Amino acid sequence: MAINWKRLLAGILTSATLVGAMLTLGSCGNDTDGNEGETKGEKETISSDSAYGSLEKTKYNKDFVIYKRDESDKCDFEVEKITGDVLDDALFDRNTIVAEDYGITFVYYENSYDKINEDLKLQVDGGLYDYDLYVGHKSSMKNLAQNNYLYDLASITDLDLTASWWDALCRENMTVDGKTYLMTGDIFPSSMVITSCLTFNKKMFKDWNLTEPFALVDEGKWTAAEFTALLTDATRDKNGDGKVKPEDDIYGMTTWMMDVPYSLFYGMGGMFSTINEDEQPELSYDDVDIVDRYEAIYDMIVTKQSYFITVESDYSKNYEVFSDGRALFCDMTLGKISDFLLDMTDPYGIVPMPKFDANQKNYLSFVNGATPLVMIAKNCKDPDFVGTILDAMGAYNKDKVTPTIFENVTKLKAAQDPDSARMVDKVLEHRVYDFAYFADLSVADIVRVQLIAGQPNISSKIRSEGASSKLQLRRLMSDWNKAD
Repeated sequence: MAINWKRLLAGILTSATLVGAMLTLGSCGNDTDGNEGETKGEKETISSDSAYGSLEKTKYNKDFVIYKRDESDKCDFEVEKITGDVLDDALFDRNTIVAEDYGITFVYYENSYDKINEDLKLQVDGGLYDYDLYVGHKSSMKNLAQNNYLYDLASITDLDLTASWWDALCRENMTVDGKTYLMTGDIFPSSMVITSCLTFNKKMFKDWNLTEPFALVDEGKWTAAEFTALLTDATRDKNGDGKVKPEDDIYGMTTWMMDVPYSLFYGMGGMFSTINEDEQPELSYDDVDIVDRYEAIYDMIVTKQSYFITVESDYSKNYEVFSDGRALFCDMTLGKISDFLLDMTDPYGIVPMPKFDANQKNYLSFVNGATPLVMIAKNCKDPDFVGTILDAMGAYNKDKVTPTIFENVTKLKAAQDPDSARMVDKVLEHRVYDFAYFADLSVADIVRVQLIAGQPNISSKIRSEGASSKLQLRRLMSDWNKAD
């Protein structure tokens, strides 16, 4: 689902807070006099000790060609002129400054993620090189990385994956045998909002004399038990016809099958794999831990009669029931708030996914497989050139673009109150990447499969899919180790 950035940014320029932020953002050098696309004023100066300012600039005098995903809209790369939108203007400045400093021209093509995967294969197999950067997807791991179609990003001299503008947890959990084929970070503004959270209906909390969970979150006590207690008896047959239906009744939580099984499982500290000290992936879960977390999730979804959508095309009904004021909670990502809740009448709050128990150190947030990922084709002609530009774009975004999203888009527009704005910090602080999930190992899907089947027991599924996943992982590593 594309993130509707235009709606997300609608009206935001009226905020005094935003105006103040714009003065420090640096886009103020591109003043407009009412004519879109016309800029005037002095070129923005960037501090030499900033991330971007510290980079050495090289003039290349050539194109930098990006093959991007059409569902990602233009919010990561292509902005042709000053528009008055905060994010657009920050990205326009980024493109203008990087292009000038490095002597490049950005060229864009777009397609669906599966077509990008297919075209990258065709390019490599056919000895063609038409694109410098491809924007990948979770499916690219299995289709491309495993089959030796991608360039090892970690081997590029002029690409610093340890720099602060790359996602360190992504690097740690996606680097295998010293090779990193897929990566995300500040270069993708849209990646930030593909992060799981919970929204709750503040009016229903007030009407039902419930205490909003902000204090529990702050105290580290927002746990599965506390969340489940709020769901107890929350689903109600409003019209008294003896059936609970999404058309006119009330739910404790609304969810759909491609988000909530993962959001809750990873939020409660579940993991199916780790990367060991030898940089090899291994299945590293304890059956008891999986069972305990599954039973908690089953209780929340099935026993407490949450609205659990199992038809993929019906996913929007999840958010429609919540926005209609008929659900206490909704499983969300930050981006979907802008897509579905901006017209909601009832006020809503934002909190992170609950911990499994109070012993869990951090609140954890699942990163959906739809997150954009950097890919470079195996037959890259000039990897150092590509790496240099990727670092430049990421570093500039860290300085100028990410603060714009975080402070003025994600918080001011998605969060309706100061407490929720604080919660966004916690949602984004610890984002989870599980190699088993991104590599499509079958064990990583067992929570979703069992929930859809309405099965209260997961033990036998752990054993069967665990055995299958060991074979899948061996085959994957055999292919991975063949890559040069």
